[in-house]
Amino acid sequence: MKRTYPLGLLALILALIAGLGAMGLARGGLYADRYEGDMMHLFEIVLRIADGQMPHLDFMTPLGLLSAWPIAVFVEAGQGIGMAVHMGQMLVALALVPALLRAASSRFSGWLGYGFALLVVVTVMALVHGGADPNISMSMHYNRWAWGYCFVALTLAVLPPLGRDRPWLDGALIALVLVAVVMIKITYAVVLAPLTILALLLRGARSTLVAGLVAGALALAGLTLLLGPAYWQAYANDLIVTARSEVRPFPSRPLDQAMTAPLFLGMHLLALLAVVLLRQSGRKGAGLVVLLLLPGFVYITYQNFGNDPQWSLWLALALLVLRPGPGSRNSWGWELRPALTMVACALLALGSPSFLNMAFSPLRHFVEDPAGYSPVFARSARHSDFLIPNARKYQVNLQIDGERAGGEVEGMAPDADRDAPTVLLGETLPVCSLENGMTLWFEAEARELERSGFADGTQILVADLLSPLPMFSDRMAWLKGGAPWRYEGVPGIKNADYLLVPTCAISPRTRRVVVDEVRARDIPLTEVYRSPRLILLRLG
Repeated sequence: MKRTYPLGLLALILALIAGLGAMGLARGGLYADRYEGDMMHLFEIVLRIADGQMPHLDFMTPLGLLSAWPIAVFVEAGQGIGMAVHMGQMLVALALVPALLRAASSRFSGWLGYGFALLVVVTVMALVHGGADPNISMSMHYNRWAWGYCFVALTLAVLPPLGRDRPWLDGALIALVLVAVVMIKITYAVVLAPLTILALLLRGARSTLVAGLVAGALALAGLTLLLGPAYWQAYANDLIVTARSEVRPFPSRPLDQAMTAPLFLGMHLLALLAVVLLRQSGRKGAGLVVLLLLPGFVYITYQNFGNDPQWSLWLALALLVLRPGPGSRNSWGWELRPALTMVACALLALGSPSFLNMAFSPLRHFVEDPAGYSPVFARSARHSDFLIPNARKYQVNLQIDGERAGGEVEGMAPDADRDAPTVLLGETLPVCSLENGMTLWFEAEARELERSGFADGTQILVADLLSPLPMFSDRMAWLKGGAPWRYEGVPGIKNADYLLVPTCAISPRTRRVVVDEVRARDIPLTEVYRSPRLILLRLG
């Protein structure tokens, strides 16, 4: 089989990166219509890094440095946060070009190489996490980046080269790509790195494995010299805290549903059928690798919000490469090459909604009418290039416990099935959640604190899931040791001057847990300010 022509592949890859990136840059910012809470979580990390802070050491997050640094480097250079997003995505894609070119040209023939390049670039450059809802959002971008990088590493490890074998190059590329994944979201590397090693052993690529181990060790040693050994300890601590989280133990469906839900079960059964067909065709090593990859794919999917099975398209392309030649039959009388082709086509069909949603997202962003959007950070001339629909910014929806139908219906729900209220200094606060308009709510809180004299460089611990107040006021400081997204405990409390308890929280449960944890530490609390929107208490 002939390899895909490398120059044609390189032209396609660069054209895709330039085209998809240009459609974002041409709008002059980021116009997003969903998950602004997740994006504020990302932008807090970006702004902290641009200010010189280091993830894990200066603030708590389970995400690696490279999940935000490609964006932060452009913010540090003076770009607004919206434009920096597009530039950062292009940087992440360009960094992958050498490994992607090698994988696509040496493992795939004909149109398959171009299809693989399209899959990887779109996955990295999309403006939506996946799914089938036609939205624009940079939420969960790190999952896309990690999938794109893992597709390249798995291709080089699992599929045999079609042309000249270059084990030292392949091993180095696999290692560097997986080290980058460690620095984006370590879950992928922990699950898939052992399987890449097994895949290399099963196809007899020991030189590639040795090269990968050497390159990986050197890369990790270099990072340790650059970041310090304490970085890895802090990273591990953040991961442990996240794994113990009682507020959000898993982002979407529980594991049993991620395995057997109707949306995924067909893909899982097709993958198992592919294992059987590969082994019947004599490719027992490849069949074993696919069998072991499936639980890893399921676990990563379970860990990702939306449970998007992005792996299905990569597996489909891999099966098209691993098919036996014509004439091979199994004991059932099936001709194995067309049988594996049908399995691959079914996987492509089942995975196409998510991929097409990602592929068209830059175009949707390009043609979006800016008239119905408003800046999230309206008080910042530099970062006013992050915009959301007016209805999502200005329509504040609060859901208050007890606002239900009256009469006997009100007493029918047992108290055990309701959220426990927050008890603050003996006062029971109403259970109230912020359902829409969170960016306007945060901006109003920041203005209120400024007017009341509490925004004078103070560090504030917010009893909620997010704490982005310094993004709305340059008179407030980031909470050192705090968490852009609170998973567990009260990170940063030893540096906090005040505790802010919102009357309506994004997560009422988080509000209650934070207040309870502060009370359990016997930290004196003194109320210094109250309004219909917030209660502010001095700590200590």
